Amino acid sequence: MNKHNECDSSYKKLIKAPYQLIAVMIVLVILITAISIYRLYHVGFEEQKKRLTELVQSRAVLIDGLIEHEQTGDKKGNAEEVVLKELMFADTKFEGFGKTGEYTLAKLDKDKIHFLLRHRHNEVDRMKSVSMNSDLAEPMRRALNGKSGTLVGLDYRGELVLAAHEPLKSINWGIVAKIDLTEIQAPYIQEGVYGLICGVILIVIGSIIVIYFIHPLARDIERNRKYNRMLFTESPIGLVLTDTNGQTVDANPSFLKLLGYTMDELLNLSYWDITPQKYETLEEEQTIKLLEDGFYGPYEKEYIHKDGHLINVKLSGRMIEKDGEVLIWSSIEDITEQKHNEIALKEASLVFEHTHEGIIITDADIKIVRVNGKFTQLTGYTFEEVVGKNPSFLHSGSHDEDFYKDMWNTINSKGIWYGELNNRRKNGAYFATLQSITAVKNKDGSVNGYVSVFSDISERKNQEMRMAHLATHDSLTSLPNRILFHDNLNQAIHSAKRNNYKIGVLFLDLNRFKEVNDTMGHEAGDCLLQEVAKRLGECVREEDTVARLGGDEFAIILSELKSSEDALEIAKKIIQKVSEPLNIGKNSLIPSTSIGISIYPQHGEDGDTLVKLADKAMYAAKQKKQDRYELFDIMKNYEKETV
Repeated sequence: MNKHNECDSSYKKLIKAPYQLIAVMIVLVILITAISIYRLYHVGFEEQKKRLTELVQSRAVLIDGLIEHEQTGDKKGNAEEVVLKELMFADTKFEGFGKTGEYTLAKLDKDKIHFLLRHRHNEVDRMKSVSMNSDLAEPMRRALNGKSGTLVGLDYRGELVLAAHEPLKSINWGIVAKIDLTEIQAPYIQEGVYGLICGVILIVIGSIIVIYFIHPLARDIERNRKYNRMLFTESPIGLVLTDTNGQTVDANPSFLKLLGYTMDELLNLSYWDITPQKYETLEEEQTIKLLEDGFYGPYEKEYIHKDGHLINVKLSGRMIEKDGEVLIWSSIEDITEQKHNEIALKEASLVFEHTHEGIIITDADIKIVRVNGKFTQLTGYTFEEVVGKNPSFLHSGSHDEDFYKDMWNTINSKGIWYGELNNRRKNGAYFATLQSITAVKNKDGSVNGYVSVFSDISERKNQEMRMAHLATHDSLTSLPNRILFHDNLNQAIHSAKRNNYKIGVLFLDLNRFKEVNDTMGHEAGDCLLQEVAKRLGECVREEDTVARLGGDEFAIILSELKSSEDALEIAKKIIQKVSEPLNIGKNSLIPSTSIGISIYPQHGEDGDTLVKLADKAMYAAKQKKQDRYELFDIMKNYEKETV
């Protein structure tokens, strides 16, 4: 064991000594008190047993004398009555032993013990007989079985008693004198407690006096011990004391942990057992420096760990003299993590600069301290242009203040936010990003800075918009399709219901469209549909909806109409506009259309009904030779007209 451990052990022994002395003295006091009380109790117990035996024997002699005096011929029953009368009278004056002592008589009545005397604890006329097979009245049971003596057992109440018992063979009775065991024990227990308390008080007083004189000395030792521990034992840097040959004399726990050896193992190792041979030249240089200047280092090298792996360390030290011997005092710092961090930093820098995502790093005040090359590529800003700025200059203006407030609330509460942001490039162009913002925190939980990683998802968003447009619009004319038409119609109905106005539904069909396809080709038909879609859009307001339902069928929602006549006027305008001449390639044609009209809420209050009735009115319009539009008439039989 080294000197530090010896000092620590001596200090602990000194500190523990008073308390160990107190513990020993308390154990001795308890032991001596317990033995003394036990001896006294044993003497008292035997004395009580003797007194009870004498009492029960004297009572038995007395009863036998009365029986012999009173019993003549076959007057045995009278003799028993005389005995009970005499003993009953004597029992009223008998105080017993202590508070619970008493004696009693009993006889066997069939298989039960029948008590004959009035008891201190219960009147005889209230006593219940006790079965001979019961655990109660053990002393009386023995007496009735013809046995005499003493025992500790249960009486008729179930209490544990010391009892003397004697049989009365002349009349087949039993007599018992008894006292509760707790009453016998009580005074000895009480005295034992008093004695123990007094002994402990004396010990504590004496111990306090001893500790009072020992503690000042212990405090001085503790101060020196803490000082040494601070410099050596608890130092996070490895400290080692070696001789001039490099042999270890002493080492602190940090150095032992660094190499993985115990102190005993390290004392048996040479310097070159823990140092790779490749450092031989470097070690010679440091040794020369030590001999010339009295100190060496700092310099870096590697140690060999117990399990064989190498540890990067930084060493420095100086020569000291202790007890006439020249020694080398060295400090060794583990820089393995530092080396790993340097490598990791280089790797991270490569990732930082070559990743496909833009990266922004800010300080705790949200001021940019670093960006990568991808950031410049995506935004157009160089590092010199953005350093020290708040990244808010990238805001596109498409998000309101509440959006950014919720975003920062999430970052502050959860440490990270992830979502989509619309940003603006240096040239003013907007672009969509998928972005994460992470709060970088210190060990104490305080924020050290923020890291934002983002990627450009503009093309993906545009593709999504195109897909969404195709799902709700006709690919040929770019008009709303049947799905979007019905959604808009339902919304228009809800709005009209709230605001109490009318809407019109126009169902249109191109006349002789099949002839155009058959004679001029499908490309001509497509051109016709595209031109008709364009002309329909020119005939309605911006808030109205023009949709292609399929083939050559179109539908129009006219919102916020004041009267049905407004729908008729627009129908006339559409017929006139559609019928304007159209050139397709070398061919020229004059399109025409038939229109059916239904009005909300006059003709129906749901979209399906309005479309159905407009469709019927459209077929009626086809029967006309001019005007080719028809407002649905509830009274008109369309089925007959369209047959």
